[in-house]
Amino acid sequence: MPEDKKGKEEKLWTFLKIVSPGTTLGQGLKIILQAKTGGLIVIGDTEKVLSVVEGGFKVDCYLTPAALAELAKMDGAIILSRDAKIILYANTQLVPDYLISTSERGTRHRAAERMAKQIDCPVIAVSQSRHVITLYQGETKYVLGSVPELINRANQALQTLERYRAAFNEVLIELDLLEFQDEMRLIDAIRAIQRGEMIRRIKE
Repeated sequence: MPEDKKGKEEKLWTFLKIVSPGTTLGQGLKIILQAKTGGLIVIGDTEKVLSVVEGGFKVDCYLTPAALAELAKMDGAIILSRDAKIILYANTQLVPDYLISTSERGTRHRAAERMAKQIDCPVIAVSQSRHVITLYQGETKYVLGSVPELINRANQALQTLERYRAAFNEVLIELDLLEFQDEMRLIDAIRAIQRGEMIRRIKE
C-alpha cells in the first residue's frame, strides 16, 4: 500500500531534525561542505541496508563532526547507525538495483537515490561541485538550503505576512464601519475571510 502524504512528511521532518544545524551530524555536514570534498552517508544498519553495501572497513566509533568530515574525504559511502550516533563503516560501495529509475546525473547522487528508493532508508549526498546537500528517503528528495538561504526565505515570508496582516486589519476596520452603518454585504465578509485564509496559509 503506498505511503500516505502525512507519513512521508513525518519521515522527512524526523530526517531534517537529525541533520539540522547544531546537531552532530549537521556540524559534520557543514565541515564537509566547507572542505569541498563531497560525501555519501547512509543512516541505518538493518540487514536490508547492509545487503547492498560492499567493501570498505569497519569503524564502530561515536559520530563526531571531525571524524565524519575526515572519512568523507574517501570516495566510498559512510554507514551510520539508525540513530545516527555511531559510525559503523566507511569507504563502502553502495550496490542498489541499477534498474531503479533515477533523475540524478552524478554517480554519488544516483547511488543515493536508488539506495533510498530500494531500502527506504535516509541517505545524504553532499555535492562536491555544487556545494549542496540533498536528502533522500523512499521516493522523497529534499535539497537542504544553507543557513543564510533559510534566513533569507524566512525574512521574505515574514515580510509577506506583515503585508497581508496590514491589509487584513484594514478590511476588519472597514467591516466594523459597514456594520455600524448597517451597510455590510455578503461580499464584504467573504473578502475578509479570504484575507484571513491567506494569512493562515503563510503561517503554515
